[in-house]
Amino acid sequence: MSDAGVLETLLRRIEAADGGVDSLETASILGVDHQVLIGAVKSLLALEDLISAELRSSKHWELSGEGTEIAEQGSHEARVFGSIPPEGLPQSELMKLSFGKIGFSKAMSNKWIKVDKTHEGGPRIFRSVENIEDQVRDKLLLVQKGNTSQLEEKEKNELKKRKLLSEVTVKSYWISKGSCFSTTITKPETELTPEMIANGSWKEKKFKPYNFEALGVAPDCGHLHPLMKVRTQFRQIFLEMG
Repeated sequence: MSDAGVLETLLRRIEAADGGVDSLETASILGVDHQVLIGAVKSLLALEDLISAELRSSKHWELSGEGTEIAEQGSHEARVFGSIPPEGLPQSELMKLSFGKIGFSKAMSNKWIKVDKTHEGGPRIFRSVENIEDQVRDKLLLVQKGNTSQLEEKEKNELKKRKLLSEVTVKSYWISKGSCFSTTITKPETELTPEMIANGSWKEKKFKPYNFEALGVAPDCGHLHPLMKVRTQFRQIFLEMG
């Protein structure tokens, strides 16, 4: 969607909304990046009283990269459990897996697996239960689907401790109609020209407010003529010689 299209669609949504719209939600509905929509909001704010925008901040929980992987493939401990055949698996082989070290520790804590250290070929891992419930994955899927409220604070903190979840602060704008709201964007004039004064068209035009505190353009400074510079250098030399 072009920038002009984003502006037009945003204005139509503001016109149809009762009270205002949230920039984050609107960006999701329009299928555009939130920062693109923020740019559109700021350009509309430059037009006097067309819209009003109130900055708001909210917090939500978001999956980390590892958390997203677990939501797709299962927790480390569940994958360890799933990789152990009925006849067991040598511990050395299990530790070669990418999820083996962390998964082994967690699966042992959950009492899903057991270690037989009397085996001739070295320690061997066996399942100690028939089936398991991958609660870690289930909790992360709830977060991914936007149902974080179903988790207790203790559960969120446990996932955060494992670096599977993080609390993110999101800033958005609540956008509503201004006193001069219109779905048609009219670019204000920046300069009063002699032609406007002569034909009287200035009466119907809208002008951008002047910033009387803005600094003017610095004037070009003068400089010495090259011959004057040379004469000054010679003069200084003779003065130093006495």
